[in-house]
This record gives sequence, structure tokens and C-alpha cells, in this order.
Amino acid sequence: MEIFHRLLDKFDWLIAGLLGALVATRWHKEDLTDWKSWLLFLFTGMACAHYLTGMVSAYFGIIEPRTEAGIGFLLGTFGGSLMAAITRAIKAADLWSFIRSKFGGPSP
Repeated sequence: MEIFHRLLDKFDWLIAGLLGALVATRWHKEDLTDWKSWLLFLFTGMACAHYLTGMVSAYFGIIEPRTEAGIGFLLGTFGGSLMAAITRAIKAADLWSFIRSKFGGPSP
């Protein structure tokens, strides 16, 4: 029964991350062009909340469950936004010409 309670606590962080990522989608409409990008944005927010809430709570010494859910919400919001920013930076960077310039390949 204890395993079920621990799983339910982690599920709380997933829900908080999902809600945080849903709120953040309003400011990322230009990045979220199709349903796959929406799902990826929501999934990354949930994953950041799930895996980072415990670490962030332990780092700041927060042990109250309601506060941890709030941290999960914020991590879901910023996690989805962070992944969208990383994806946008990768798309904007011309990595192939950078690799060529570092290893002496021909420039286009």
C-alpha cells in the first residue's frame, strides 16, 4: 500500500506539470504548429516536473506537499518553455557550417 501512496504523490507532480505546461502554451503558439509539437511540449513539461520536483524541493528544503505541487507546476511551465527554446535555437543555428569551419571542410 505504501508503494501506491508514493506513486500517487509522484502522479500529483505529473498533473501539476501538465497544468503548468498547458498554461505556458498560450505564450508559445508560434512554436506549436501541429498536434505533435503540442504533445511534445506538454510531455516535456510533465517530464521536467516529474523528475526535477523532488530535487528542487530537497535543495530548498521544502517538504510540504502543497508547496511541492506548486514547484511541479512551475517546473512544468518552465520545462516546456525551456525545451521549446532549445528546439528553436537548434533550428536557428547553422550547425553544419559550424562543424565544417572547425574541421576545415569546404564552406558553402
